[in-house]
Amino acid sequence: MINRQGDAREHMDFLMERPLFLPLFAMIAGLFVAEIFTCFMPEYFIIPLLALAICLLFAKSRIPFLIAASCLLFCCANISIKPYLVPDLPFSHIARSYSEEPVIVEGVIDSRPEATENGFRLYIETEQLCKDGTCRPVTGRLQLSVKEGNNRFVTGDRVRFASRIRKPRNFGMPGEFDSEMFLAFKKVFATAAVKNADEILFIRASSAFGLKRRIDEIALHLGRFIDDTLPVTESSILRALLLGDMGAVPRSMQNAYTRTGVNHILSISGFHVGIIALFLFHILLFTARGSEFLLLHLNMRRFSLVLTLPVLLFYMFLSGAAPATVRSVIMIGTFILAMMLERETDPIDSLMLAALVILALSPQELFDISFQLSFLAFWGIVVLVPVFMHPFKSVRIGTLTHKLILFFMASAAATAATIIPVAFYFHRTSLTGLISNFLIVPLLGYGAVVIGFSALPFVYLAPPVAKALLLVAAYLVKLSDAIIMFLAKIPLLPLFNPTRLDLLLCCLFLISVTFFKKGRFRLGICVALLLAFSLIRVMHGSPDRGKLALTFFSVGQGESILIDFPDGRHMLVDGGGNPGESVWDVGERLVAPALWKMGIGRLDYMVLTHPHPDHCKGLNYIAANFVIGEFWEGGSYPECTEYRELMKVIRQQKIPVRRVNSASAALAIGGTEIRILAPFPGNNEKTPVDYLDMNDESVVFRVGLRRFSALLTGDAGAAIEDRLLLHPELLHSTILKVPHHGSRFSSTVPFLTAVAPRIAVISAGFRNSFHLPAQETLDKLSKMGIITYRTDLDGAVRVVCDPRRIDDVTVTTSGHFH
Repeated sequence: MINRQGDAREHMDFLMERPLFLPLFAMIAGLFVAEIFTCFMPEYFIIPLLALAICLLFAKSRIPFLIAASCLLFCCANISIKPYLVPDLPFSHIARSYSEEPVIVEGVIDSRPEATENGFRLYIETEQLCKDGTCRPVTGRLQLSVKEGNNRFVTGDRVRFASRIRKPRNFGMPGEFDSEMFLAFKKVFATAAVKNADEILFIRASSAFGLKRRIDEIALHLGRFIDDTLPVTESSILRALLLGDMGAVPRSMQNAYTRTGVNHILSISGFHVGIIALFLFHILLFTARGSEFLLLHLNMRRFSLVLTLPVLLFYMFLSGAAPATVRSVIMIGTFILAMMLERETDPIDSLMLAALVILALSPQELFDISFQLSFLAFWGIVVLVPVFMHPFKSVRIGTLTHKLILFFMASAAATAATIIPVAFYFHRTSLTGLISNFLIVPLLGYGAVVIGFSALPFVYLAPPVAKALLLVAAYLVKLSDAIIMFLAKIPLLPLFNPTRLDLLLCCLFLISVTFFKKGRFRLGICVALLLAFSLIRVMHGSPDRGKLALTFFSVGQGESILIDFPDGRHMLVDGGGNPGESVWDVGERLVAPALWKMGIGRLDYMVLTHPHPDHCKGLNYIAANFVIGEFWEGGSYPECTEYRELMKVIRQQKIPVRRVNSASAALAIGGTEIRILAPFPGNNEKTPVDYLDMNDESVVFRVGLRRFSALLTGDAGAAIEDRLLLHPELLHSTILKVPHHGSRFSSTVPFLTAVAPRIAVISAGFRNSFHLPAQETLDKLSKMGIITYRTDLDGAVRVVCDPRRIDDVTVTTSGHFH
């Protein structure tokens, strides 16, 4: 009984020592219950809970009040996220005006434009929509993507443009970034796009944004000055370091920084703010030493710290007020306030206070990846560094050796705290950051950031001085880039896919180390969590191992198919891609994350059916970032730009190439037979193939496992189908990948009769401009009683055949992927 009372008293003491823990935990729990289960508390709970909390405020013990306040925060946080997850949009909302034809939209830019590699994005509060000469008022926020051109807009600009209105929609791929929810948390339920910035008409400036507009104008002017002074790569990185404008950094450079574990340095974080605060403090202190009056009448250390705060607040808004920046400014402000009140500050309490403030103002920030990684990294540094430094307690504090060890351990702690979330979100992890932080942080953090920050006021005061300082900072950036590109060649850690349960265990581990007192109890909790994590890792595996599975990826208006063979080998057929110039890479954004999410880091075979961009372009990223055993192609297409780009990567990666056609011998893979049916030998060996005729050069092949088979047809047309009908015995299949995205120029009745599939799968983009699949093709399939799946409607489609139960074929769509 005594022990139980002692344990209860210890828990009560813990709640009093960390009074912010329970409210913060309640807020986070309320938000996650809403996001995971789409479950919301009744709004009428708030008033009774508020009344209860007020009554308990006067109780002798603070614990009941703390519990009641936490319940209130749970409900408030849970309800606050509902408008984002289950929006109740009025009839006048722009999202109700989806259109297949361009309409004219007018509205006001309500936040700072975001740079992209070749263009930018605008967030517009819409006011008016015009169609067929008739205008009507609309409401709601819209994201406008500008594919190319320089940004000249700021918050408060009223603009007009013509575009189609689209609904944000995920592709339905495993491992896909949830862009639909990401935009919903920005209150964006409609999107539009224009090709060039010149297509946007500036009307006039709105007077409703005052200071925010002025700060954006300053940021735009500073960004242009940096761009005019420096080369593209260096200017884009300095804009990211100084102004929080990370979108313009070339994608290849972002990937290199991410691969080496120092991507955090490109976004303005607590580290940047801390360095700038320290720099300002020393500048002010140094300046004050020249004044005898100030030294005699003021505590200059305190006074200098207080003066840094308004500068940091201005810089916070100048750099876009990202969550990591806000967190850092709140923590520095807490430290200064505590110092003025002569109170001691605790970094964990400051961190929890910052989180509470941010989530109270913007609850949706909890689901932002940068918010989560930023807080976890800082939490890890505060909690784990003392643990990691324990073996080196004999090293004298303040020495160079001690500082180097401390720096390394801080990097190790941040890496340890974020390695599981990074693997969960990005599917790849690296320990290279332990090395690169030693080199990059001094160069960029202590060097380029401080020098570049010093240059900003001189842009207005003395432009030649600003240019000189920026050139020095750019040299440090260039040196940093060279180091990063070298370190990026170091192999990544083996592929593993954490689950949400793994993330929970990671947070529980940090909680146990942070809040439980040292002793056997804390050690036991930590060991139990590590054992649970290890057990999950052992049990976590593909339920389809040992089976033949075909996954028809949803890659928009394109095609990509993954074949998992019973012996564990993998084949990727095509990689999707966007016709013409695109602002994003299908292979990087959709196909690679899907493969990583499915635990695939090596492709034994990569097949290109034909080199049209909607089949070919996504393979470039795959060939460069995966181990490829062998590349198959049906012919050589030197006149095709997309084909030349892919073959360049294949040669660089030294991937063996195999030319296949209908004369190729059948190949056995894991008990499965691969028989090539087209192209036919001699078709394009002597004369170049016309770009449009490349469809009829598609590699067509049949995958067979006992009585199960699948016919994959590329973009073959009716003429090729007629030639295939010369050998109808090779066509009969359980699954048909419908030729050419369901075009009316394919899938003839004789061909469908010969194949006689039970299931047909069509790869097509949602509401694509080609209007595929054709209604004529859908009618044929329906009349023949063929069950049809479409990637534009069903997302990724996975067909699994168990060799032990050969007639048992399972079909799942993207909603069932885990």
